[in-house]
Amino acid sequence: MRIAIDLNDVVRDFSNNFVRYYIEGYDHEFDLSDFEFWSNDMQAVFPFKSQQAYFNFVYNDFAFELYGKCGTCTKNIGAELNDWTEKTIKDLDTDEDIEVMFVSPMEYGLSIGNTYFFLSKLGTKIREVYLPSDSLTIWDKCDVLVTANPKLLESKPEGKISIKIKAEYNKDTEADYTYKDLSSFITKQEKLEELLNGFTNKEQ
Repeated sequence: MRIAIDLNDVVRDFSNNFVRYYIEGYDHEFDLSDFEFWSNDMQAVFPFKSQQAYFNFVYNDFAFELYGKCGTCTKNIGAELNDWTEKTIKDLDTDEDIEVMFVSPMEYGLSIGNTYFFLSKLGTKIREVYLPSDSLTIWDKCDVLVTANPKLLESKPEGKISIKIKAEYNKDTEADYTYKDLSSFITKQEKLEELLNGFTNKEQ
């Protein structure tokens, strides 16, 4: 069994980081008083002058700040992932061989190298990274997907397992399991055993 972990808003605190650099680098007068993340499509949420302006901001001018310099969603997640992959998964009461990979859709231009820089800072021992241009191909690579992305959650094929990490923009999106953050999922060995044995619709 292969478990894929989406980076944005699961490991990498992308959305909150985007707000910061949008204001610092694009629109100093952007009003946060009535702001909400109603979507994870940043081009839809934030007003850019054009699609080209958006692409320049995200994938060129601020690619390092958005993708490489970005902080994590929870403290010590790198160490927790190492404990999970090196100890917890190996101690599971299951006959399944489990592999873990990182995935991140919609990576282009300079964001790709900066994503690898972000991963290097985590110091994890996860071997595989998949950065597809077509996000839906992620489901072809895994049996279980941990993500905050509504599009990926809604497109789950039959026979796969979806794990939703809560975000403001996905509160109405259904999943097999729901957790407040990645740390809550990977630190509960008994819940992972239940998941692998076919239990669904669990919310923590």
